[in-house]
Amino acid sequence: MIIPTRPSAEAKRARLRSVLHGDRCIMAASTYDPLSARVAEDLDFEVGVLGGSAAALAVLGVPDITLITLTELAEQVRRICRASDIPLLVDADHGYGNSLNVIRTVQELADMGACGVSIEDTLLPRRFGSPEGGELISVDEGIGKLSAAVATAAGSGIAVFGRTNALSTSSLDDAVQRLKAYEKSGVDAAFVPYVKTRAQLDAIAAEITLPIILGGPAKELVDTNYLASRRVRVCLMGHPTLGATAEALYSVGKEMAAGRESGATVAMASKATMNRLIRADEYEQQNQQFLNPGQHLERTNHEN
Repeated sequence: MIIPTRPSAEAKRARLRSVLHGDRCIMAASTYDPLSARVAEDLDFEVGVLGGSAAALAVLGVPDITLITLTELAEQVRRICRASDIPLLVDADHGYGNSLNVIRTVQELADMGACGVSIEDTLLPRRFGSPEGGELISVDEGIGKLSAAVATAAGSGIAVFGRTNALSTSSLDDAVQRLKAYEKSGVDAAFVPYVKTRAQLDAIAAEITLPIILGGPAKELVDTNYLASRRVRVCLMGHPTLGATAEALYSVGKEMAAGRESGATVAMASKATMNRLIRADEYEQQNQQFLNPGQHLERTNHEN
């Protein structure tokens, strides 16, 4: 038996770039741990996204309020990339500090196998006395952070996405001006969350030439032909699988606590599905070859 090899980070990054440079809009999987990555791969998603809120919940079980550290995020990225062949896009929030911290962030995530990383212009962590909706850093600081990220990414081939949260904190005009400025820093794509109308997306697409990644768009926008025509190459419909997982855990746990047969009211993955997701056959072959070599040799000779 030959131990199966996984695609290299370089190969996965090349696949992501082919998506960014293509003419289609693909739907991304919410990918927050090894199992969700395996499911996404099994369902033939072409890319996965580790969102900031998903990472906070999966790693710490906390809200998306910038409590997760770079070390914790990077370790989760390593686990996901090791377990799956799917190219992973990582929401790195504000890059965990200033431009120098952004350099470290891009280096760490590239080393862990990430294929793309977004750096946003939100002032994080939230400062004392700041408005409830949050604040944005200056455009100049945003350019500095993204320029640092692009320069760092050149050595590994990881893609960099310039993200603005201006649509939720200021205005469409501000979002457009920021994206135009960020494009000049050399980023590979614009990451734009919270787009609510086609008019907003049309205005953004008309002013920049970058591929666009959408996060959590309004339902009226989710037409892949329309999105592709506006250079949207990746669309993430939030993280509903996290909510579904939490509900399933709660429902099955409630049945077990009451002494009832688990799975009575919740659909359960079949044994075949679970074995495929955990690659049981692959590990059983390794078990037979390396832990029971005599039996393996006998079986091989018999088959020959």
